[in-house]
Amino acid sequence: MRRKRKRKSIKTRTKLMLSMMVCTSLVLVNFDSSKKNETLAVSSLTQPINIMYSLMTNKNFQQYDEMNGPIHNYFRRINNNNNKQIKVEKDKKINEGKETNIESQKQIVKKETVDKTAGVSNSNTTESSNKGNKQTQTIKQQNELKKVYLTFDDGPSAYTNDILETLSSYGMKATFFMLEPNMRTYPEEVKSIINNGHIPALHGVTHNTSKIYSSEKTVVDEMTKAQATLKNLTGEVTHLIRTPYGSAPYMKPSYKQAVETAGFQLWDWTVDSEDWKYKNGEYVSHVIYQIENYPYRDKPIIILLHDRKTTAEHLPALLEYLKSKGYEAEILNEQMTAINF
Repeated sequence: MRRKRKRKSIKTRTKLMLSMMVCTSLVLVNFDSSKKNETLAVSSLTQPINIMYSLMTNKNFQQYDEMNGPIHNYFRRINNNNNKQIKVEKDKKINEGKETNIESQKQIVKKETVDKTAGVSNSNTTESSNKGNKQTQTIKQQNELKKVYLTFDDGPSAYTNDILETLSSYGMKATFFMLEPNMRTYPEEVKSIINNGHIPALHGVTHNTSKIYSSEKTVVDEMTKAQATLKNLTGEVTHLIRTPYGSAPYMKPSYKQAVETAGFQLWDWTVDSEDWKYKNGEYVSHVIYQIENYPYRDKPIIILLHDRKTTAEHLPALLEYLKSKGYEAEILNEQMTAINF
């Protein structure tokens, strides 16, 4: 009998312990920090009963707050650590989100800046391209309108007045690239060039390649001296220059930069009469051939002639041809884009 009671008591204790363990497990599984708190149990032994009671009556409670004593402190410490870890992770995600937003805003601002810069760059490129196209179109129109530019080098001379009279009789203008010593020798011819509506320009001093092309400075010095002489004789100032024998091959990039920095505008030609070597007016047919077979659509027709006897004598034949074909002779000016080899 006693054995039966003892076994029954053991079974009862075992069931009680199992019940307590089940209750404790249920409490931990159903933990929800958002629920309201119930009053703390008065002792650690009665906590499972209170918890089970709360579960059975479907009351809202905070599982850890249903405990007290060592058990309560232990589980609350674990809960607090978990909450802190959750908060840290949550704050980290928030900060990452803010950083992402800031970075996105930076990328947007950067993109807008790049777009604006690209817009300005494209605008400048388009403006430059339009300017070049406009210049090409103007030259094309000039060629279609039969415009040429007559230029005379190496003057003035004893034949300058003959050239001026011929030009006047055909109603045509020209540009004269003059040497400094010749300007001093024929000052009245220089004045006549200007008075008849033609353009004075500079051709240097020595016409000697070993001297004028000795350095960048010597080129600039010769043109500066010729410019000063022209001003002293006539009061006129010009920046149009043509170097002896043209810019190639003597005018290296540094030479061209030097004369440009000094304020001069360097001009070459597109039609070479070679009147210095032809006799009996053969240069006229040579010029006509080049005009009729002109290869440049983007360059004006600039004819190189020389202020000399044979050129003056046969100039009427050339001007007669130009007039018969409807060509007009214009003067070069500093507003034009210079033609170089």
